[in-house]
Amino acid sequence: MKNKFIKIFCIAIVGAITLTSCDKGFEDMNTNPNALTDPAVKSMFTLAEIYVDGQDFSNTRGNNIYAAQIVQQFSSLSGAGSKYTYSSEYSGALFGESYGKGLNQIFQLLSVVKDTPENSNMIQACRIMKVFMFQKLTDTYGDVPYFEAAKGYNGNVFAPKYDTQEAIYNDLLKELDEAGDALDASKAFVGNADLYYQSDIPQWKKLANSLMLRVAMRLSKVNPAKAKQYVEKAFAKGVFASNDDSLVLQHDAGPQGVKTNPITSSWVRNDLFGGEANTKFSKTFIDQLKNNNDPRLRIYAKLEATGDNNPANQQGLANDAKEFPGGDKKLFSDPNTSTVLRLDAPTLIMSYAEVEFILAEAAVKGWNVGASAQKHYEDGVKAAMQVLTIFGDKVPAVSLAEYNTYMTAHPFKATGTEAQKIEQIITQKWIVLLFNGFEAFSEYRRTGYPVLVPVNDPLGETKGTIPRRLIYDQSELITNAVNYKEAISRQGLDLMTTRIWWDKQ
Repeated sequence: MKNKFIKIFCIAIVGAITLTSCDKGFEDMNTNPNALTDPAVKSMFTLAEIYVDGQDFSNTRGNNIYAAQIVQQFSSLSGAGSKYTYSSEYSGALFGESYGKGLNQIFQLLSVVKDTPENSNMIQACRIMKVFMFQKLTDTYGDVPYFEAAKGYNGNVFAPKYDTQEAIYNDLLKELDEAGDALDASKAFVGNADLYYQSDIPQWKKLANSLMLRVAMRLSKVNPAKAKQYVEKAFAKGVFASNDDSLVLQHDAGPQGVKTNPITSSWVRNDLFGGEANTKFSKTFIDQLKNNNDPRLRIYAKLEATGDNNPANQQGLANDAKEFPGGDKKLFSDPNTSTVLRLDAPTLIMSYAEVEFILAEAAVKGWNVGASAQKHYEDGVKAAMQVLTIFGDKVPAVSLAEYNTYMTAHPFKATGTEAQKIEQIITQKWIVLLFNGFEAFSEYRRTGYPVLVPVNDPLGETKGTIPRRLIYDQSELITNAVNYKEAISRQGLDLMTTRIWWDKQ
């Protein structure tokens, strides 16, 4: 894999030169009291890239505790996601952090960058990153402030209206289409301040088109014609073609802060306790890999107390568990601290494997994506296994022989029904989306796969129904009450069971 994982740098400088707002709330987000006369825009761009996939606050609470437990990648005895209970702090974490940090950083940067040819590529890249964050937001909550979200910088709008998810999705597709086309390799970019692709414009174009695939496929139920149109368009323009194209962000082991992995650093420092943690791999996840002799299991999981990553000894915790069977937490599988849970483990923001699984589903539907569903599926599984080399060499990588053995035992169901094929594809996507719980949660709601057994806990909010969304940041009831109330009157009550626009039965 080509070396595009340079170390995150200039963080102290970024902290000094960027605006100080990191709080949630639109007035704080949109106020620009320190109007910079000579902003260090490259450093601002670097920080925006770091913020795209969120920081510790939203990843620990919204991703690990809610989304990844709802889709049964992880489980916890008292986890809000495992039992469908409500925590205002955890549920609203993504909302508050996205507007207060990630989107704030991009809007702030765009407010000081002059719209000139030499800045064009930076502007287009910001548009692409903005799509990443807004799609996650709208998929998690439904209607959210979108078109007015940045108008505090140039319009004094501190209580922005919520836009319909349909309108947001239409604009996300437009933004990716336009931004990808406008990227120009003959123009300046930001050099090594680009942590993603070191200013490689063709790679950024592939990123825009691959993200367009993700956005478009989300419409497969609510607007299949538009989904087909944009999936085919993205494929024709050129999407990820190998693991070298995957979007990976490298991290440092410390000191803790924006330089460290937002998932692993808090987990390792605070939650593992030498194998005594309450949060473990879910029985659903471990059984899926263990029962199918999946060679990835030794890379993903181990018993932290003993360092044992033998697949035969791994066991997951049921999501409805009230206690650890046998009473010994150390006998249940943790994420592997030698690989995926290293303090400096990279973040796999979007993978080539995910792209292949989207194309496989499109081929099942008969859309024009260049190859058969079987070919895309097999390439996706191989990529999902091979991409794990980004987590280092302390555990043997999946060999080609192991991949071939796995595919022989679990061939693509080429003669199966459409539902059987899509279930097989999405189950594989669910595996590669480990640590990207928000995306796995969205794909589960869109497709119903993998098949999960709901948890009906007495303390749960849903009476045994798997959640369909998270509840808004409740600070909105104070800072943006009129627009919040208008949104729920249109979308439905602010409950975990309310379906969002694209989530059709």
